[in-house]
Amino acid sequence: MSKTWKKAWYEFRYMISEIDDRDNPIIIFQRIRGWYQKNKIFLSPHLIEEYGLEELINIDIKAYPLDKSESTPQNIRRFLNLEPSSEESMIMFLRDELWELVVLKIDIKCQRCGKLEMSALFDTEAKKVVLECTQCGWSQTTDGYPDKSVKTLKFAQNDDLKIAGFV
Repeated sequence: MSKTWKKAWYEFRYMISEIDDRDNPIIIFQRIRGWYQKNKIFLSPHLIEEYGLEELINIDIKAYPLDKSESTPQNIRRFLNLEPSSEESMIMFLRDELWELVVLKIDIKCQRCGKLEMSALFDTEAKKVVLECTQCGWSQTTDGYPDKSVKTLKFAQNDDLKIAGFV
């Protein structure tokens, strides 16, 4: 780990320690965004691009279902006990936490592995919400049919989710 990378990690852990038990997912997201804006200069641009951090961090908070996220201050505090082995590990942790905040989880059974939790995404080509399994990555339509549109998926916004009947 480079020293600049370590600095960013320690700042991230400090920011997490400042999260209050009453903070909701929107406040948690805003704190992560603030940390990111101050510390992204310490992170490798190719990893930021590879893991899609800019796309996740620069969303319009009002357009996405952050208020429906199940992420809690207690969940994010798990980072206080982690010591990632590389900058890439830290970026993956960060991406995963942002995903938890931005992407709505739906209690629908995966047709492939049977897990009862799917991520609601939006197929920009078909212009409809599709579901992706949080465990195996299988994509299916809201009716349970296989979906092969992996290349045209983006984060589902509140308006998309309303049309699909999920919010």
